[in-house]
Amino acid sequence: MAFRDVLDIEVAAGSGGDGSMSFHRAKYMEKGGPDGGHGGRGGSIILRAIEGVESLERLVGQRKFKAENGRYGEGRLRQGADGQDTYIEVPVGTTAFDRDSGKVIADLVRVGQEKVIAQGGYGGRGNSTFTSSTRQAPRFAELGTPGQKRRVRLELRLIADVGLVGYPNAGKSSLLAALSRANPAIADYPFTTLSPILGVVESEDGEQRFTMADIPGIIEGASEGKGLGLEFLRHISRTRLLVYVLDVTRDPVEELRQLQNELRAYDATLLDSVAAIALNKTELVDTDITAMVEDELATFGLPVLPVSAKEGLGLPELRDALFQLLPDRELWAQTHALEEDVEDVREEPLTLTFREDAPERGAPVPERVWEVHGGGFEARLTRFSRHLEDAAEYLSNLFKRQGLYAALKRAGAREGDTVEIGTFRFEYFNDEE
Repeated sequence: MAFRDVLDIEVAAGSGGDGSMSFHRAKYMEKGGPDGGHGGRGGSIILRAIEGVESLERLVGQRKFKAENGRYGEGRLRQGADGQDTYIEVPVGTTAFDRDSGKVIADLVRVGQEKVIAQGGYGGRGNSTFTSSTRQAPRFAELGTPGQKRRVRLELRLIADVGLVGYPNAGKSSLLAALSRANPAIADYPFTTLSPILGVVESEDGEQRFTMADIPGIIEGASEGKGLGLEFLRHISRTRLLVYVLDVTRDPVEELRQLQNELRAYDATLLDSVAAIALNKTELVDTDITAMVEDELATFGLPVLPVSAKEGLGLPELRDALFQLLPDRELWAQTHALEEDVEDVREEPLTLTFREDAPERGAPVPERVWEVHGGGFEARLTRFSRHLEDAAEYLSNLFKRQGLYAALKRAGAREGDTVEIGTFRFEYFNDEE
């Protein structure tokens, strides 16, 4: 399976079912009371993190996801069934972004973690809800609301315990193969690793283990998108422990500086991660040179462990050190999960705009029109669009209670002015005396 760590999808939650406009019918009962049931809730789109999947490639065949609509309400107070939720299973470490706003809407760092990324619509209320002392037989019901639609970008950031970071041909793949069960492609040229490779490293007694990721080689300018840099730098942010793999035969001090500069340019907090240095290929130089380089690298304040992945030298000491340095998984997850942007579900404030339209033929004066924006009034009208005439009294009382008429009066509205809410128009009358 090809490795894929970014995928764009479209999701559409289900709409809520409409409420029922129904009256009880029974033998010997000419006029029964209203008994319309409520519509069901629309299904939501939910991300679920699972283990054993290391790529988003399995989702490529389906880029659009739709949840089930809620069912309509029925007579005899029967409520419509809720629509089924749609689950999208993704690897642990997946972050979801709203492609239009760029906001983080989900960050899944634990197996089994779930997050709603598109909310199902609400079911409409049946006409049985709208009875009152003066309204014994309401001939209207409420429509369900639409489900949320979104364009979403999924980004996978591998949840590996230890990440190997280094320039091409520093020996990361060889080190991973020597320490773990992984069998990465190994050759003596840069960019052998085109995808992150995971391996499992066990303690000597076999009672402890951690996952290690071979992050593809960084080149200078990776943080600016050169080479494969940006595609793979994101995976480093998910590792609990970084291991800088340096080639002792090159200029390891300068390489470490450059590596840290690239990490700093991408995400400065990466330099706060627990880290160690694996000084590789020591079989190629004298021990005096290795010791001198160790002393120079010690100025960075990180543990330096000389190793030879090819000859197996220093690997037990490196393995033991990594087990000791590795931060606790649960504590790390609590402090490194991305903060999700909480959606602002508040309604827009009410605003009134006045205009005068040209008088109709034969009319003596222009038409005075008040445009109503915000306050949630258009959404409320829309839910009764099938029964507006029958629901007029209910809506008029509702708007009065919610302060629309008082706001119009304060703004200077006169009897007979036209009130415009979206595509809906009605005549204003002063009911505030």
